[in-house]
Amino acid sequence: MNDGQGQSLKLLVDVTSLHAPLTGIGRYTLEILLQLDQLSEQVELRGFNDHRHYEPQALRRLLSSVDGPQEASTPLHSSLVQRAWPLAKKVIKHIPGARQARASLQNKRIANASAQTAGSIYWQPNFILGKSRGPAMVSVYDLSHVRHPHFHPPERLRWLESGLANTLERAEHIMTVSQFSKAEIVDVYGVPAERISVIYPGVADSFQRRYSEDELARVKKQYNLPPQYLLSLGTLEPRKNLKGLLQAYARLSPALRKHYPLVLVGGQGWNHGETDGLIAQLESRGELLKLGYVPQTNLPQLYQNASAFAYVSLYEGFGMPIAEAMASGVPVMISNCASMPEVAGGFAEEVDPLDIDSITRGLNNLLGDLDTASQRCEAARQQSGDFCWRKAADSIIDVASGLHKSV
Repeated sequence: MNDGQGQSLKLLVDVTSLHAPLTGIGRYTLEILLQLDQLSEQVELRGFNDHRHYEPQALRRLLSSVDGPQEASTPLHSSLVQRAWPLAKKVIKHIPGARQARASLQNKRIANASAQTAGSIYWQPNFILGKSRGPAMVSVYDLSHVRHPHFHPPERLRWLESGLANTLERAEHIMTVSQFSKAEIVDVYGVPAERISVIYPGVADSFQRRYSEDELARVKKQYNLPPQYLLSLGTLEPRKNLKGLLQAYARLSPALRKHYPLVLVGGQGWNHGETDGLIAQLESRGELLKLGYVPQTNLPQLYQNASAFAYVSLYEGFGMPIAEAMASGVPVMISNCASMPEVAGGFAEEVDPLDIDSITRGLNNLLGDLDTASQRCEAARQQSGDFCWRKAADSIIDVASGLHKSV
């Protein structure tokens, strides 16, 4: 969007989360930046992370390489740094004072980038603002560190507890991903509702697309998938309540488990060891297949091959897999708490994630009568159509433009 003098809006973005494999925040940041990059007449994008500043062309190369092969034109040292940095961060964060040193380095990066882009709006897509010279806006996805602090590693908990309240005071505007999360921010931190915008994530067109039998068979063969299966997707960590799902699934009849093996997709998260025994037991009986991390390009076919999808997380700010499963036309079961009913819009089987009997009943209802569950799928697909990355990018521009005009 241009200002009154015909100049493009300048947006400076922290792109630290853009490294493979992408987290949910990384995916959100990438998809919106890809959309904004297509609107170059309206917005001029620059980025920074812990080790460099990105001018528009360099940022465009970064965006194109995150989900794909490294470009041949990328210098070798830059390629090695980008690939090694995620592992290095895991080591560095355990060193005393490392967070503070990193924050100091980040603030210098922001200051240098701001100096080179006078009049820019700073967008922090990952909770905690650095020190910037101009107007700043921040994305806050949920308050799980407040509601469920035991779901977080101590280091991340300290980071959020020490920085988020100050960020919410300093930010000219706050963005979140659901009405639920907006209400949480208002309730916990007392932020006026008018300072918060809800910007829903989008669902990629690849999930709406109907794939041919050959395309579905290719992915089925690649991952050695059973003919029919119950799919669950999410990082293997306590908040996703995999333990509750496994316990409920184990209570299903042997015939139902044999007919619908459980397929787990997701990388190893924090404190995932509590489910290892249950997973091994079900694997030994051929009732569970653990795929680990699956690239984004294969996820649509994994959803569409599934007989049903279960997501019984204990707390979410949005719940991206719910929207993806709905877009894929798969019958869905979700938790009846936090943002998840908002995302599903009444088109999913809902269960109490803290009640194993409730989850078991939900699985029996879902898998025992797929014909009835499937009748809701078309309405669910239409509901998922409300989640659009271009809409999200337009909303980001609207917020940033409002800040630009107020300066």
